[in-house]
Amino acid sequence: MMKRFIYIFIILIAGWQWSTAQDVSKFKILNDSAYQSSNEYLSGNKYQKDAILFMDMVAGTHPYYIKAERRSEWFAKMDSLLKQCASIQLDEDFVDTLIAVLGPLHDKHTELTTEQRLQERKNTGKQEPEAAESSAAGIDCIMCQHDALYDYTIFPDMSICYLQFNQCFDIPESPFEAFLDDMFTEMEAKKIKTLVVDVQYNGGGSSRLCDELLQHLYPVENLEHYTNFMRFSNLMATYNPKIAAVKARWENDGHKDELYEMPSPKIPADYQQPAVYEGNVIFVMGPKSYSSAGILLTVARDNHIGTIVGTTSTFSPSHYGEVLPYRLPNTGVLGSISCKFFARPDAATVDDTCMEPDCVINLDDKEQAWQYIIKNYSN
Repeated sequence: MMKRFIYIFIILIAGWQWSTAQDVSKFKILNDSAYQSSNEYLSGNKYQKDAILFMDMVAGTHPYYIKAERRSEWFAKMDSLLKQCASIQLDEDFVDTLIAVLGPLHDKHTELTTEQRLQERKNTGKQEPEAAESSAAGIDCIMCQHDALYDYTIFPDMSICYLQFNQCFDIPESPFEAFLDDMFTEMEAKKIKTLVVDVQYNGGGSSRLCDELLQHLYPVENLEHYTNFMRFSNLMATYNPKIAAVKARWENDGHKDELYEMPSPKIPADYQQPAVYEGNVIFVMGPKSYSSAGILLTVARDNHIGTIVGTTSTFSPSHYGEVLPYRLPNTGVLGSISCKFFARPDAATVDDTCMEPDCVINLDDKEQAWQYIIKNYSN
């Protein structure tokens, strides 16, 4: 089996996924703010106290607020927020108020909730999933959602291989790397000229699986990937005490309002490049394509790999992630906040908030979408 291509980074702390953070007792409590000795804090109700700590933590933790002018704009919201908190009676209302203050930064990585809401979300996840539109990879509804995390179907007469990639997690009995080796071997044997990678149902997972796919589509040594930037913070230091010393050295060197660029990916010396597929590659992007699936689509776009069809993305090509969980001490409200910024490879479009497909197609009509692909990309 081909050796897996793994990006090598300096790992300072472990990343969290909000949906899988189970032990809330391990969430660090915010209790180190200079604002805790202020008159506003000492005289405030529990919601005002935690609103102050929340504002201070966000300003000092989220990569977006690394710039002084952005922090000034953020703190300008403080008076209005404290007035709202003066009349709040319920924790749920408090959470909704903080989410509203976050604005566009409220996403699947920077989030707030109560323990009750978190438990309800966990219980919902334990319920039986809704029936998929189709569990069969039949020609009658090839683009309906399949039950498997990933599967493929080859249509020799049309010279198409259709890969439905629904989640970036390995199937234990068929790891994605081995699955891809089998798929590309069969494609080569049958001389398949078009690969359709459908990620319209893919909400993310491990980006490693996306890397394993990309290495079959483009030479790894030439692949332009994301540039990752970390923001050192007091909250991060509570999870790894060594961060405090690194943060101090970084700021003493004059980098107070500057993100730390993570080391570039390195290719292992013994890495063996798989044969690169030379046929057409079509990616299908939908409103549920997110997180790691969004990274896959962005890297493909910025490296000019294939064609993207479908709908406008609901993800930002450059984005924030690598979350730190925390608890507000007076209300017990739980939160997570991003500490990294992932800049897309194409520097000219790094600030774009969405990505447009090369061709818009209606994914609500699965049969029509499939017929469009057959018409335009089959042999």
